[in-house]
Amino acid sequence: MIKDPIYSEFSEICRKEGWKCTSQRLAVYRFLRGNLTHPAVDAVWTAVRSTMPAITRESVYRILNEFSDRGIIARLDQIDNARYDSRTDPHGHFICTKCGKISDFNWPEGITVPVNIQPGKVVHMEIRAVGICEDCAAEIDSFPEKSV
Repeated sequence: MIKDPIYSEFSEICRKEGWKCTSQRLAVYRFLRGNLTHPAVDAVWTAVRSTMPAITRESVYRILNEFSDRGIIARLDQIDNARYDSRTDPHGHFICTKCGKISDFNWPEGITVPVNIQPGKVVHMEIRAVGICEDCAAEIDSFPEKSV
């Protein structure tokens, strides 16, 4: 009998959360685990549908929100569409304004998440840098200069 470490890991998460370990939840978790592309719901749905054709977009969306509500993944809002992040440790995001790619970067030393600030308690803190990624910058630099 071959042990599936992702299934074992996810069944433990389901036990702690009081969820049924459904094949749909497992398929979404399996796709997201270690995925650093910050996919939108449609990308997750398309990927999961390749192995589970009957899954609906609404089911994927509900599962993603369950996962993010419980801290299993992070949800990045206020971008073009919500995107989902498998990394839940403190880190920043670089967002390319040309292609929309989102890349992680480690927080600079010395930045900490304040636990209590007036008038409330911090539950999420994020650092975002916006610009042009290396791939898009290289593409721009590779265009021949126009002569005047």
